[in-house]
Amino acid sequence: MRENKGSCIAIGNFDGIHVGHNILIRKMIDLSTENNLDSIIITFEYVKNDLRKSSSNMKYINSPSRKLKILKSYKVSRVVEIQLNDVISKYTPEEFIKLLVYEYNAKNIVVGYNFRFGHKASGNISTLMNFQDKYGYKVEEIYPVKHQGIAISSTLVRNLLKEGKIREANKLLVNKYTLYHEELNFDYNKNMAFVDNKSSILVPSDGKYLVNIGSKELILTITSNEKGASLIFNNKLEENADIVFVDKLSKQTNF
Repeated sequence: MRENKGSCIAIGNFDGIHVGHNILIRKMIDLSTENNLDSIIITFEYVKNDLRKSSSNMKYINSPSRKLKILKSYKVSRVVEIQLNDVISKYTPEEFIKLLVYEYNAKNIVVGYNFRFGHKASGNISTLMNFQDKYGYKVEEIYPVKHQGIAISSTLVRNLLKEGKIREANKLLVNKYTLYHEELNFDYNKNMAFVDNKSSILVPSDGKYLVNIGSKELILTITSNEKGASLIFNNKLEENADIVFVDKLSKQTNF
């Protein structure tokens, strides 16, 4: 459905909403307000493993459903998830631009400095800018936000979490890293949960963590094997509460 009054669009994968994503989305919202445009966030769903940016074993910081909930919390006009199926994944960069212009009436397009699009990621910021006059939109490039000299990205956050560097990862995320209860298999009688290796959800490295669950502060021990990761808590769990990671505890910590 074409937007009647035109739209300002923020585009990205947005896995794990970090501070760079937040700046990009806030800039889009500001532009939409200034220019009286609808505000739209566009993200992507990889419907086939071979269409994903990485291997099929890549773990998400947020599940696709949770990502959409977080994006909708920005209170924009629309959040759109484009399925990268066999057809759209083969669009040339110009065909993808036409989709933005003719389907969503794009007048402003806000993207990160490293945004790639089109078949085999052949389009980039320069491509978007080259077609501005032809299709009547303006491009807003968001430059890298850096942490200790390194550009903040979902890959950086993902690697920090894999290494158990919770405190550092949380500094880069808009919200503290969380495992959501609906994505875990709980055994409340044993105060534990399990994440199967087939799950696409990222679990931090083995060790002991300080976490918040509902109103409680607990110690969580993560132990993984070839089947998955066991999450064992040091006290009774509140049911249907999410696991919010605060920090990894050192081996010298007394319990």
